[in-house]
Amino acid sequence: MDATGVILVVGPEGNMPTTSPGSGRSRLGFADAVKESFVFLVSGFGFRLVEAQPTFVRYESERAFVNVFHGRGSYELGVEIGHWIVIDDDRVEERFPLGDVIALDHDLATVGYRSFATTEKEPLARLVAQLAGWTQRFAPRALEGDATTFDRLRVENARQSQAMQEGWRATRLRSAADEAWHRKDWGRVVDAYGEMVSELRTVDLKPSELRRLRYAQEQLDSSR
Repeated sequence: MDATGVILVVGPEGNMPTTSPGSGRSRLGFADAVKESFVFLVSGFGFRLVEAQPTFVRYESERAFVNVFHGRGSYELGVEIGHWIVIDDDRVEERFPLGDVIALDHDLATVGYRSFATTEKEPLARLVAQLAGWTQRFAPRALEGDATTFDRLRVENARQSQAMQEGWRATRLRSAADEAWHRKDWGRVVDAYGEMVSELRTVDLKPSELRRLRYAQEQLDSSR
């Protein structure tokens, strides 16, 4: 926490809190700050306020919804924008954190977007206003329930998930290749790196790994 009472949050944002708010959270005035700063949702986008709690405020329109939250345990501030989709005849919510929405068309660092947490009233109101400004400026299509925007968010979310899973798999394959390299098990080196090349679309071999792969293949060829 800095001198202003603001904590910069490192890591993904947008995960809804699951524990009950502690006593005294109402004194921070979160709900009132949200209603003041996010009034543009009602006046400009046709949303209505449907829930206002000490740590959670929700707006809904005919095509979309907005959740604004103050983490019950983490004190992290965040915004989610979503809509409803039908899966197996059930109408369910599909929601995305504000950072993901902004990142569709803008560099987060250039925008200055980041996650915050605070336990104090004055910076809380200021940071809620900042989140509202980002939402109004960078998320109008999502707020309008634009199907193409949500399609793009879904695709990007799937891409990130695939990249994360392939990253974990690449770590295991790199470890196996490294161990095989030191054992001079050239077949295993080729298999591990070859699997990365052929099956992991989001991972590229490093120059040193390419050199190892070529050398191991040469050793195998020469022994035949």
